Amino acid sequence: MRHAVRRLLELMLGPVIGLAVLSACAPPPRPFEHDSSVTTNRRLARDKIELAIGAPRNMPPEMGQRVAAALAMELQAYGIIATVQPADAPIQVGGTMSTRDSGETGIEIQIDWSVEGAPKTQEPQTSRTRARPEDYGEQSERLVSRIAQQAAPRVATLIGKPPTFMARSPGQVAAGMSVPMEQPVDPVTATAMAAASSGAPPPASTRAAQPQEPQVKVLVAPVTGAPSDGNRQLYSGMRRALGSSKIVIVDAGGADVFTVIGNVTLTEIDDKRGQLVIKWLVKDPAGRNVGDLEQSNPVPLAAAKGSWAGFGDIVATAASEGVLELLEKAINRPHQ
Repeated sequence: MRHAVRRLLELMLGPVIGLAVLSACAPPPRPFEHDSSVTTNRRLARDKIELAIGAPRNMPPEMGQRVAAALAMELQAYGIIATVQPADAPIQVGGTMSTRDSGETGIEIQIDWSVEGAPKTQEPQTSRTRARPEDYGEQSERLVSRIAQQAAPRVATLIGKPPTFMARSPGQVAAGMSVPMEQPVDPVTATAMAAASSGAPPPASTRAAQPQEPQVKVLVAPVTGAPSDGNRQLYSGMRRALGSSKIVIVDAGGADVFTVIGNVTLTEIDDKRGQLVIKWLVKDPAGRNVGDLEQSNPVPLAAAKGSWAGFGDIVATAASEGVLELLEKAINRPHQ
């Protein structure tokens, strides 16, 4: 996963933004290393990546990367662990986009999803999203989310895991927003919608058999200091990244709520490059510092001062690994 994130950063901004986990009290924790002296530590769940999703062909590159990232998040709701290409995953999924008129004032965005390297006899799964031309022209976040929501059950079916219920999207929950889904136009989505609206419980095979673990709650504070729309993109990106890692994202502090604080500085090196530093601080429910981490590297000023859409998700996803390590450190710390 980290290799995939770094490769995306190389493609988007050239040099890799480094990630260092720092702690004021102890050496940096190793990610989820087993400690034989403590057998009761609760560990944050990490799952193996099942598939990697590529940006749909024929779609504007920036929008395509955002759709791939959003779709990877949406698939979490169906129990599928996904990431964006390039990544080392057993299944590689790509799509081809086409558009056509839909009524007098709309367009239909069709994406034919397929498994790369699959036999030509295997039929693709198709997602269709109706949109206003201006939303497509602006590559709006609302449209990207809706495309991903409607594609998720199709891609799940493509890899042999057809959904039997309408899962609540982790992307929507983590981002603190609800994007309405249009009426389904295919049997898979229709079945999922029908199961959700009926109020019937999911099949026994989909219900958790083991007791639920205590939930870790996190408040992501508004990010500060970034140029352009960087603060908003990093803030929503961190909420999505932690929300997809089984962290409960909340909108207010509390006696059991951790806080993640992000700050960005951009210092000009010359007329073309700047030093971008992103610092993340984790505090426990009592307000004590758990630790911090830093991402830092020279970047083109034009890229840093442009839109952070898509890039904010990638940077936040990379940082979220360190945040999860710090949270694990805090919940396993002996109570005083």
